[in-house]
Amino acid sequence: MTNRNRRSFIRTAGTVGALGLAGCLSSDGDSSPSDSSGNETNSSDDSDTGNGNETETPQDSAGELDHLPGETLEDFESLDNWATLLDGGSIEATTDDPYAGSQSARLHASEDNQFAGSSFMLPESKDLSDAAFSMAVRYSGREQLMITLEVLAPNARNKVTLRRVLTGPVDRWVRVDFGTTNVDTSPDLTDVREFRVIAHRRGSNEGPIDFAIDDLRVTERPDQGSVLFLFDGTLESHHATAFEHMESFGFAGVEAVIPEAVDETGRLTHDQMQDLAEAGWDMAGRPRTGSRNINEFTREQQEGAMKRTKKFLEHRGFEDGANYFVTPRNIMGPNTYDLVQEHHEVAFRYGGGPNGLPLTDPHNVGTFSGAAGSETAQYVDYAAQYGQLAVIRFEEIGGSDGMSEDAFVDLLEYVDSADVQVVTASELAGDA
Repeated sequence: MTNRNRRSFIRTAGTVGALGLAGCLSSDGDSSPSDSSGNETNSSDDSDTGNGNETETPQDSAGELDHLPGETLEDFESLDNWATLLDGGSIEATTDDPYAGSQSARLHASEDNQFAGSSFMLPESKDLSDAAFSMAVRYSGREQLMITLEVLAPNARNKVTLRRVLTGPVDRWVRVDFGTTNVDTSPDLTDVREFRVIAHRRGSNEGPIDFAIDDLRVTERPDQGSVLFLFDGTLESHHATAFEHMESFGFAGVEAVIPEAVDETGRLTHDQMQDLAEAGWDMAGRPRTGSRNINEFTREQQEGAMKRTKKFLEHRGFEDGANYFVTPRNIMGPNTYDLVQEHHEVAFRYGGGPNGLPLTDPHNVGTFSGAAGSETAQYVDYAAQYGQLAVIRFEEIGGSDGMSEDAFVDLLEYVDSADVQVVTASELAGDA
């Protein structure tokens, strides 16, 4: 189901009051321009080149969380209701750079543990049937971490699983807007009794797991979920093959534009980009990094690439799309995160599942593959059922190496039949 009314899902400061949720508490010159990969990578470099971790956490006291939508369910000022899961390492309070208030919770698992995990028992059962869940997370020691939030309603046999792959920045607080990735049996979200937070290694199976969490928050989710189609790599097939089918359903998408690739063989031309833009598509910025992750460049090189990409789009009439950033090769370092906050309104990157709405961190919007078959369809279903945002990412459409044209059309038909609206980045951010 489409909706071209350009609804906004990002809540700005001062626009959201108490929700009253039922039962809730009141220059990269040597890189190749031909790279178009949108796949997650397993780089061994855990931080940006050139130190740039000086920026202070923007939320360093509880009062500074007032701009966020929703209400804090758990502030971690006491860990009395928390317990470590069996073989799940340890949990302890830490006053080292808390996200909010006087302390956060630190979870740790040694190399001998397969995961780190703890559970939070609610003092009393709560009705969270209309809630979306988000949490602040900071981790170190590895580029990628898979974090899972389990909502037990009322027990482990009846639960909603919300999983997210974190791809940076390390040693920096970010908010995760959790989207549903699995449902066990028949959970009753009017009877939520326990939360579990579990982290697994990703990218490398070696080393300990070390991360902190804070401000578990609930927000009132929208009545209708959303789907966003993100096309990565400035590939010609996005116009030659995908565009006609998108048009037939009344859908518009978001194109990740690599300026150096435009007009090259197999890539979009400026005229084709204009066709897409006139049909309502956003032309978003995706700097060229070649075979390297963007965090491997110095802060100055990263900012230069972002500025050049944004200026390229603005000077060619794609001002709206220039406000949105698509992370090259997905790994995002601390410098990258700071810079996209400065220069862009929304940042897309790999996350492996849907996102909860409304967004509490628009610079940490996760995407997942459009070529994952039944899993892709399942995430569309969850977006409809739980009022979430599913950002479906595509690379080549058609040909011997791409997603088949028939499978692409089948997915469009599936989305069209679902109780979701299709949005662009501009609609997501409420620019129009």
